[in-house]
Amino acid sequence: MTDAAKKKLRKDVLRLRDNLPQEERERMSQSIGERFTSLRPVQECRSLMIFLSFGSEVNTDYIIARAWQQQKRVLVPLCKPETREMTVFAIETFADVEPGYFGIREPKKNSLQPVAKEEIELVVVPAVAFDRRGYRVGYGGGYYDRFLQDMQVPKIGLAFSCQLVPEVPVGPYDLPVPGILTEKEYIVVEGFP
Repeated sequence: MTDAAKKKLRKDVLRLRDNLPQEERERMSQSIGERFTSLRPVQECRSLMIFLSFGSEVNTDYIIARAWQQQKRVLVPLCKPETREMTVFAIETFADVEPGYFGIREPKKNSLQPVAKEEIELVVVPAVAFDRRGYRVGYGGGYYDRFLQDMQVPKIGLAFSCQLVPEVPVGPYDLPVPGILTEKEYIVVEGFP
């Protein structure tokens, strides 16, 4: 039941997000970027792992550019579909990325060195949908749930408010995030420090 429920939720929320006008998505992405950089865990970290936005996702380019201005180390994931694993690479400019799997931007793995998980101080987590308990529905690969499983660093989900749903179906391997930022609010999930 969980997989079918997640699939339907994914389809419904993606349709909502995809139907947001481009100008509105950009305006909301800028607002999210400004609010994100003011969060205490973000201000205190020296390195952050962040996804390279794709399609109608929150545009993370604003956050990445601001992180570089603040002399933070920007780490981005590379997903390996054949093993469903992620590797992380540091990028210093947008010239360090290229279109990859399904046209999603990814680090130029042939010219960059992987970064150890221990070097990550904060993780920005993508999702198709979040609920207020911190649970998420991703794109169905389970990359982030596997990657984050043993990481004890701050994790912040980014989404537009239309991506918040009353309840996400939860499977045995699903992990919640302690904070979710939208253009309207920062949700601190109960039960997290």
